[in-house]
Amino acid sequence: MTKKKIGVWIRVSDPKQVQKDGHVHQEIRARDFVKSRDWEIVKIYRLEAMTGKSVLNYPQTKEMMHDIKTGVISGIVFAKLARLARNTKELIEISEYFMKYDADLISMDMMIDTSSPMGRHIFRQMCSAAEWEREVIVQRVNESIQTRAKLGKSIGGHAPFGYRYNENKMLVIDDKEAPICKLTFELFLKHKRKRTTARMLNDKGYRSRKGNLFSYASVMRMLTDPVYKGLRRMNYSTSNEKGNKIFKPKEEWFFHKVDPIVSVEIWDEVNAIIQKQTKSHIQPLNRRVNLFTRYVFCTCGGKMVTRNSSKNYICMDQCGNRIHKDDLEEIFKSELYNYIVSEQSVEHYFGQLQSVIADKQKQLDVLEKEEKKLNTSIENILNLYNNGQIETDAFKTYHDKPYLRLQQIKEEVQEIQFEISNFSSQKNATQSVFNEAKNLYDKWDSFSLPEKRDIIEIITKDITVSDNEITINLYKLLPDGFAPHSLELTTNGQHNQ
Repeated sequence: MTKKKIGVWIRVSDPKQVQKDGHVHQEIRARDFVKSRDWEIVKIYRLEAMTGKSVLNYPQTKEMMHDIKTGVISGIVFAKLARLARNTKELIEISEYFMKYDADLISMDMMIDTSSPMGRHIFRQMCSAAEWEREVIVQRVNESIQTRAKLGKSIGGHAPFGYRYNENKMLVIDDKEAPICKLTFELFLKHKRKRTTARMLNDKGYRSRKGNLFSYASVMRMLTDPVYKGLRRMNYSTSNEKGNKIFKPKEEWFFHKVDPIVSVEIWDEVNAIIQKQTKSHIQPLNRRVNLFTRYVFCTCGGKMVTRNSSKNYICMDQCGNRIHKDDLEEIFKSELYNYIVSEQSVEHYFGQLQSVIADKQKQLDVLEKEEKKLNTSIENILNLYNNGQIETDAFKTYHDKPYLRLQQIKEEVQEIQFEISNFSSQKNATQSVFNEAKNLYDKWDSFSLPEKRDIIEIITKDITVSDNEITINLYKLLPDGFAPHSLELTTNGQHNQ
C-alpha cells in the first residue's frame, strides 16, 4: 500500500522563537507525528520569523499550493491552526483549495484532520468561531468609535487641514493653516475653478501639511467639508478592504460645533457653485445585489449574472445557458423543505461533542498540573541562584529548559481553553440554527428580499445550472454521519428543469 505523501508546515513569527529553536521543536514533533501514522514526509515548508496575518503571498505558500495541485503531496501537517495562518479568510481559502484537490489539513494539537467528516466540521466551526471573535472585536471598536464621535473626541486619523487636536483630543483652529483655508475659499469665489485655485495657492508658495502641492482633489475636499463653517461631521464614512471610502447611513453620523474658519454664508455660496458645476452622476449607496448573485454557476464553469431589469440569470461565458429568476427561487424554496434534521440526531451529535470537550478538559488538567510544577521548579532555581548556590555561568543551563517548556505549556493551555470555549458554544449555535431551519420552507414567502438573501448567504455553498438540471449544494447543519441518510442525499439536491 502506497504511503500518504505529507508536507510539513513550520512557521514561527517572532525572531526570538527562531533563536530559541521553536521551529526545530515543531519539526521534531511533526516527524514523530507523521512516523506514528506510517506516512511519508516529502517536503518541509519553513517560514521562519514570518507573520501569520497574511500568508497567501509567501513563496513557501505558493510552492505548497503548487505541490498540492500537482500531487507532490496529498496533505499538510502543522502544529496548530494559528501556525498555519491567523487570517480566517485565508484559512478558509486554503481549506477550499485543499478540498478541491482532495488533500488534507492535519493539526497535531487541535484534533483537526480534514480527511475525516468530523475533522472538516471542526475546522469549519473553528474558522467560524475565529471569524465571530474578529467580528465581536470590530463591533466593540465601532461602538467605541461611535461613543467618541458622539462626544466630539478624536476617532483616529489626522485633524482636517486648518485644525489640530488639543490636549483633550478636541478640534481647535490651527493659527498657521487657517489663513490658507480662508484664502482657498476667497480664491474659488473669485475664479470659480478648483484647479485654478490650487495653482494659485501653489504659486504663492503654500503647501499641504505634508509639504505637497495643492491639487484639484485637496481643494475640492476642503471646499466641501462643513467643518470650515463650524460644523464638524463625524463617523460618516469607513473604508473597505481595498481602502476605498464608503459612506455610512446618515443616522449614524454625528455633528459637533467647532470654531469656524469661514462664515456660513461664504461656505454655502461656494458649495452652491460646486453643486451647479457638478453633473448628477450619483451612484446609489449599498446597492442591493440580486437574490442568488455570486452563488449561481453554469455547468460550463462560468458565472451566471442578471440585472434588475432582466428576468433571467445568464451565463457570462455566453454559452447561452439561462434560467428564470422566479423558477430558480421556487426550486431553492423546495430544497428548504428537506433542510431539517431530527432532534435525536442533534442530541447524538451534542453527545459526541461533549465527549470531545471532556477529553480536552483532561488534557487541560494535566497541563495545568505540569505548569504548576514548572513554576515551583523555576522559583527554586531562582532562590538557589540568589543565595549563591548556583554559579552565574551555570544558571542558564538550569533555568532555560524548564522556562522554555513553561512557555510552551502556557501557549498550549490558551489553545485548549479556546477550543473548549469554542466547542461549548457550538451547542447553542447549532440549536439556534436548527430551530430556525425548521420553519424556513413555511416562512420563505413572508421574508423580505434582504432576509432571503441573508439566508442564502448562510446556508448556500453553490448552485449549478445545466440545460435540464439544477444542483443545489447547501451547508449541512451537522457533519456527515450525524444526519439521517435521506437528508444527506437531499441537502445536495438535483432538480430537473
